[in-house]
Amino acid sequence: MGILKNMGIAAIMGFVIATASAGDFGISNLELNHPDGIYQKGEEIVVTGTLLKAEQPAPEYKLRVVTRWESVKAVATQEFPCDGKPFAVSYRNETPGWVYFTFHVIGPDGEVVKNPSPRNPQYRKDQLVAEIGAMIAPEEIRPADEPPADFDEFWKAKRAKLDTVPMNPRLERIDSETEGIALYTIKLDAGVSRPVTGYLAVPLGAKEKSLPIYLTFLDGVDGDAYRERAIKMAVRGTVAMITTWHGFEVNQKPEYYKENCAKLERWKSAADGREAFCYNETLTRAMRAADYIKTRPEWNGKDFLVGGGSLAGGQAAAVAALDRQVTIAFIHTTSLCGYNGDLAGRKRSLPFHWQQDSAITPEMRKGAAYSDVVHLAKYITCECYFCTGFADEICTPSNVFTAYNNVPKGVKKMMYTNPRTGHYGTTRDLNEERRIEEFFKK
Repeated sequence: MGILKNMGIAAIMGFVIATASAGDFGISNLELNHPDGIYQKGEEIVVTGTLLKAEQPAPEYKLRVVTRWESVKAVATQEFPCDGKPFAVSYRNETPGWVYFTFHVIGPDGEVVKNPSPRNPQYRKDQLVAEIGAMIAPEEIRPADEPPADFDEFWKAKRAKLDTVPMNPRLERIDSETEGIALYTIKLDAGVSRPVTGYLAVPLGAKEKSLPIYLTFLDGVDGDAYRERAIKMAVRGTVAMITTWHGFEVNQKPEYYKENCAKLERWKSAADGREAFCYNETLTRAMRAADYIKTRPEWNGKDFLVGGGSLAGGQAAAVAALDRQVTIAFIHTTSLCGYNGDLAGRKRSLPFHWQQDSAITPEMRKGAAYSDVVHLAKYITCECYFCTGFADEICTPSNVFTAYNNVPKGVKKMMYTNPRTGHYGTTRDLNEERRIEEFFKK
């Protein structure tokens, strides 16, 4: 299935009046000359808009536009007066990849105006008045590296070891605060340093072999699993489960997670080998969670949905790749994707992309590579839905496309994009939403 016709719909659904603002500032009519943000190699990308203060010109202020390639290299910086006249910025590149434009207001004192706003798509960036991105030939983006030579053997061994470890499920019923839904804390053994931990939600009175199952995961938050997500899917008529990425106890106070997750040294552990890398353990626990939910007597034996965003997206992708009974996967703004993206001039995936190049050793690269969604994607055979926003510096769009493009030909897959949105739940996958509605109507 071609990807271009499935991308960028949100870009033309009324997002052109104004975007994020810094205080009284906003950019009206912020537009790309291709509303979907998709370009061919060598094609001119043009961004236009008008900076206003309280919807009026303010000539004493300026707009600074920084053009970045793959968010790792500033290729141009331009400034325009806030005089009520439109600005235009253009860029070309013959290389497939991601172009990211950020907009900052410069005050009369020459300093960037700082004022965080909930309207900012990347709300943590208190210096931005707006941002937008574009992709050049995304269908041509390829992995920056090859998987380790023993990649297949590694995961076959993981599967074989899991098969020898009893799950030993421990369930404790707690109040779901939702009529008709039984909620449990759950703990499972997985043969790694910490168990699977999470929540299980089951519709009361469900008959044997009557329901689909839905498995999701906690994203990269150092906190408790979001029980509400499991409850929400159970209300729709599934046996639903959400597990933590870290394996610590659920239903604890925030201080508990802050203290325990701080000890994990997520990126440094890769230097101690593949078994020590914390996200390899995370994916092993995700596999074990899939093992358990398939044992539920309510499962109809045919419909197995997995999904999640960011780190949860990486876990969903891994389960889709490693468990042939998954039927639909929703892989949303996924991380664990492109650990070695810097070898192709792209940003490295979490947890490496905030580290200095000199800190990333060959041992770290290899230790992490076994959990790289880019490499796992070639094993996905189920129907799958990806999405990315072109203003996402956390799980960058080029890395997501690298994984998407590595899903084998012939597999039903769709990519949804938006040039204006980023991370932190701002990118919606309308293909996913439509597919879920369709699934439950049936």
